[in-house]
Amino acid sequence: MKGLLKNNFLGVIENIKILFPLVAVLGIVLSVTGDASLLHIFSFTIAPILSVLAALCLRKETLSKWYKYKISLPVKRKTIVQSYYISHLCWCLVGMLTVTLFMSVTVIGHGNQYFYYGFRDAVTLILGGGVVSVYVASVFYPLYYYLGSEKIEITAILSLAISIGFLVGISMIINIVVGDKQISDIEYYRSLLMILGITGAAFLGSYFLSVYIFQKKEY
Repeated sequence: MKGLLKNNFLGVIENIKILFPLVAVLGIVLSVTGDASLLHIFSFTIAPILSVLAALCLRKETLSKWYKYKISLPVKRKTIVQSYYISHLCWCLVGMLTVTLFMSVTVIGHGNQYFYYGFRDAVTLILGGGVVSVYVASVFYPLYYYLGSEKIEITAILSLAISIGFLVGISMIINIVVGDKQISDIEYYRSLLMILGITGAAFLGSYFLSVYIFQKKEY
């Protein structure tokens, strides 16, 4: 497992070595200007972008034939799939931590002029991007194993679109249930736990589905 995780990490690093300087520049611009629109865009997009780049690292494995070599090693296919899901989750966390860092610096430097409901609005922005990035994995990997590596770019874009749709759909359902009344902190955190629970269940279910599809594949 350790070797698989290391290989996944090196593959993603190659994809994001250009992104990280851009993220740093945007983060610094955000911290200096304190622009509210940039804060919202930055907070919601960093984790999903990282998750898409993590998924696209599989293209290099296809070109190098590493994905075929791996299944000849004394390692279970379930372990191979598991390594992707663990790596993807780690990059989701990296994205969320990056957002948290620059958001904190911005608020410290410019004061809390961004969040009407205070702390919970910040949580919404950070976890919103994180939830989308987890859904990207939940959709991408089963489709990748089912459709094959030839359509990996289309699969990644489709996964991002579906993931955003999932989050919007869940939020709309909660808003319909709650109605027009102002949501209390208790109701907010209850709804948040519901979304996180659904997201976690989707991620776990996706893992088992990917394992099932991969084990049925013949190479």
